[in-house]
Amino acid sequence: MSKHERMSRSIQARSTLFGVLISVLGVSAWAASPRVIEEVIVTANKKAESAQDVPLSISVISADFIQESGIADVSEITRYIPNVTFDASLALYTTITIRGFGTPPLGVGFEPSIGLVIDDVPYGRSTFAQDAVFDIDRLEVLRGPQGTLFGKNTLGGVLNFHTMDPSAEPEGFIKLGRGENIESSTAEGALSGPLVGDNLLARIAMRVSAADTLEFNSTRNEQQTQDDKALRLKLAWLISDSLSANFTGLYAESMTKGYTQSLTKASERSLRVFREYDPKVEADAYDQNTSTDSPTRSDREVQAASLSLIWRPDSLFGIQAPELTTIAAWSEVIIPYSLDVDYSPVNLVAFNEPPDGNPYSSSSLEVRLAGEIAPPFGLGESLDMVVGVFAQHSTNSVFQEIDVDLNGLIAFGRAGAIVQNIQFPLDPILIGLPVDTSGLIIGGLERERYISGTDAETDSFALFSQFNWSFTERLTATFGLRYGADESSGASFSQVADGNSISGGSLNQRNFDAPNLKRKETNVSPKFALNYAVLPDVNVYMNAAKGFKAGGFDPAPLNDDHLQYDGEETLTYEAGIKSRLLGGSLTLNMAVFDSDVKNLQIRTFSGVTLTTFNAPESASRGAEMDFFWLPPIDGLSLAGSLAYLDANYVYFPEGPPLFTPEQDQTQDLSGRPLPYAPRWSGSLSPRWEIPLFGSDHLLGSIRMNISYTGERYQDSDIDPNTLQDEITRIDAGLGLRSERDQWSVNFQARNLSREQDSVLILDQPLIPGNYTKAPLPDQTIYQMDIRFSF
Repeated sequence: MSKHERMSRSIQARSTLFGVLISVLGVSAWAASPRVIEEVIVTANKKAESAQDVPLSISVISADFIQESGIADVSEITRYIPNVTFDASLALYTTITIRGFGTPPLGVGFEPSIGLVIDDVPYGRSTFAQDAVFDIDRLEVLRGPQGTLFGKNTLGGVLNFHTMDPSAEPEGFIKLGRGENIESSTAEGALSGPLVGDNLLARIAMRVSAADTLEFNSTRNEQQTQDDKALRLKLAWLISDSLSANFTGLYAESMTKGYTQSLTKASERSLRVFREYDPKVEADAYDQNTSTDSPTRSDREVQAASLSLIWRPDSLFGIQAPELTTIAAWSEVIIPYSLDVDYSPVNLVAFNEPPDGNPYSSSSLEVRLAGEIAPPFGLGESLDMVVGVFAQHSTNSVFQEIDVDLNGLIAFGRAGAIVQNIQFPLDPILIGLPVDTSGLIIGGLERERYISGTDAETDSFALFSQFNWSFTERLTATFGLRYGADESSGASFSQVADGNSISGGSLNQRNFDAPNLKRKETNVSPKFALNYAVLPDVNVYMNAAKGFKAGGFDPAPLNDDHLQYDGEETLTYEAGIKSRLLGGSLTLNMAVFDSDVKNLQIRTFSGVTLTTFNAPESASRGAEMDFFWLPPIDGLSLAGSLAYLDANYVYFPEGPPLFTPEQDQTQDLSGRPLPYAPRWSGSLSPRWEIPLFGSDHLLGSIRMNISYTGERYQDSDIDPNTLQDEITRIDAGLGLRSERDQWSVNFQARNLSREQDSVLILDQPLIPGNYTKAPLPDQTIYQMDIRFSF
């Protein structure tokens, strides 16, 4: 697609979204008998309050929307949230960004930039998010730094998940789903109710799914598959009128066989060599075929448990309506994988499965006190407060075992690879070299093995406080402050485990041992906000906040060039308006923001190895809006969002280089856009539900979800070949349900527009000009879900 065509398509898509939004808001004047939108309750300030009263940009996705849309993963949810992207199609690919800042893919062992909280418990890796999307109540997305109450690694924002709590009355559901084109089967269910009288309640929920990934590996003659299962137990114990306890236990596992990453651009010279090993090789990431020779899998195993005690005495030290909350939590995720990282049918480079599965574990304790105290000097009407302490111990281990076949290296040399810093101008076979290079080196001399690893432990401690001072019924000021300290120790190494290291130069590998890595960081994260009710249902606000993300140790580097990376810091200013209009039938929220980040952490693939860099100065500026409207037509609702984002490297003179035959060491990326950050994005979701056959007991619905994502770069070096085209994806669905939701049937068709989207675009190792892509399905996916509630 040409640049002109992409620009025309972008203008057309944005015009469509703008036109619909303007028409939606413009025709609202004739509303006569408005229906009222139910109040949305969130816990962004560690207490239950209306989303419209919180002075920051928030989006909330409800369980009803998730259920009716047949959504089973976070990436589908975030399509309808402005300035948010997420993908975890593989455990290795978990990536999430808010307003252009976030956790990059290929970041095993990497601290996140977006906070993840599930049922009031923070989780230290983004990959845990996939295990929240079953038996879900709602998702709150908090944009901008949230360090005051949610701690480090939240400089871009927070995904705050809430799953269903135990119920006082017996209830449950079972849901069965079947998908076509991507063949999938899912089962989800829950049982809830009292165990002992009315004092001990329980809820157990489960999910099981099995799916093909649309990709077939012609080299290995195997279908790629993904299987998931998860089980969650929640207990709620009312110990007394003022004391309660909650327990949550989670076990989940995901097993993915195969790899969707495949060639998307390749020279004829390289394809000619690759087809000697597999005639079906094509430079087409959407042909539903991959060609890799080594076993490939990417799994995830999660275990987590938390216990919270909540004490609500009548008063405490003069604090009114006090609530003392103590949360002890433990979590562990293991991500075993084996990868064919040359993305070809040639037996060249393979990552073997690490023996311990690259485990990450965390233990944490949080104690906080919330309540209301008298405002200082008698000024104002009330003063709400939250003060607390947080401590965490985490461990992380990343190990790589890399096998290199020298015969494969010769084949790659024929294909145009840079071997030992030399690129042959043409394939020697074409000038009559009478040699079968696939077996040129024998006797075990062809195999070389390199190992590298990083072990790290981190102790974190924080004191935090936030005060909401209501000066009048209309004016509230928020003051927050958090002090945090992180102390880390670790060790890294790389060495030749087998062979003569002939290929070491091509991989930029050097033996080293760094057994005593140390880091110590402290940070202060302040927050200030004003919220003013211009009208009873119209609030304007502004806030300023700092965020922090700790530095760390580069996971399993092949050399000692970049053993550590620095922490990130951000300062964000935001202003917005939150409104309930047309008699409460329309909510319309808008915000503008300006963020500056120092030492932005990026993870990039140089064409030879993965490296972590710090970009000295980056910035993100933009605007976002979302609305929900109940027009004066029974059963009709409209939801939508629109976002503009200008995210750039401001100063990055020594950024990661493009992979070219010249093998430059750096490039100046100052002024270039950030990766994974589309300039425009938006969504529109109309839904209409009506009684069928003249009966109020049987309801039918039709819905459509339209999402637009602008073009964006899919690698940190901002290579023009990694630019993903804009997409306008259209989903549609039909639903049938009983009046009291005793049963429902939902049919969903995803990607009716058959858009070609992707998660990641990388250089193919060693061959300049060749690229690989991790595509999302460009097929229309059909799904039917049947749910029974009791």
